Amino acid sequence: MSLGSSRFFSEDVTHFPDIKDPEILNVFKDLMATNWDELPNAVVSDAKKALSKNTDDKAGQDILKNVFRAAEAVEEFGGKIMSLKMELDDIIGLSGEVNFYGIFMTSCFQLSQ
Repeated sequence: MSLGSSRFFSEDVTHFPDIKDPEILNVFKDLMATNWDELPNAVVSDAKKALSKNTDDKAGQDILKNVFRAAEAVEEFGGKIMSLKMELDDIIGLSGEVNFYGIFMTSCFQLSQ
């Protein structure tokens, strides 16, 4: 592109995969629009319902299944990262210095379980 020129986008190009079943498409859109930090129960139940329904659009179900798996993985991974961050904050404390007593006590607690 040269300086000062305009770039035209095609309006008929879509970024959504080709999902023919309208219910699966709506659940896909809902899943893509929601925050994956904590998936709403309504979206999860709609996704499970759409994945278990009998439809001719198996490709659409596969797409939805992959996106749903990714969303669940992000939700679970985010929770684990947050708990690790909180543990590190507890060990380091407000001063930013390493609290070796806290590390020792945390290690002892984990070994006892």
